[in-house]
Amino acid sequence: MLSGPVEPPDHRASREAWILATLPRAVAYAASLLRDRGLAEDVVHDCYVRLLQKAETYNLPRDGTRLLFRSITNACIDRNYRDRGALSLEIDGADGRAREPHELAEHHELEAAVAVELGRLSVAQRGALELKSLGYSLAEIAEALGTTSTNAGVLVHRARVALASRLGRFLGDGDGENHGEESR
Repeated sequence: MLSGPVEPPDHRASREAWILATLPRAVAYAASLLRDRGLAEDVVHDCYVRLLQKAETYNLPRDGTRLLFRSITNACIDRNYRDRGALSLEIDGADGRAREPHELAEHHELEAAVAVELGRLSVAQRGALELKSLGYSLAEIAEALGTTSTNAGVLVHRARVALASRLGRFLGDGDGENHGEESR
């Protein structure tokens, strides 16, 4: 618990019960997004700290789970985006051979274009698309983003359409212009 003014025991007990009830699911969710349990625990801890610092503003037992999962989603997206450059793509995972210089250049160009285009998506679209790519159902995505399943489907669809349109030159279906791109 955070140090600070002494709070009534009933508030402390309800917050502790909320933390104990949500912690396993929160860590599992963050670990599924980050693929690293230790890093996920750190992210979840930071999210709890930020929420508890504003506990007088929020009703954590009522609204805390939705706020927590939205906070975890955003923190994981930020962490994945920030740590993206740490992976080495010099070796082809299929057969272990080094890539030819032109293949490596093409790969880096595609990787940069994907990063730029993902950055152009709204945070909600990026989050929905990343969760969908990790195998989450629309209902789970909706819960994490605090929206409806229908809206989660719309977010995923619009993100896919926008990326396909903007990355068309890499996909071999045209000149890569923004034909038919939906608005955000």
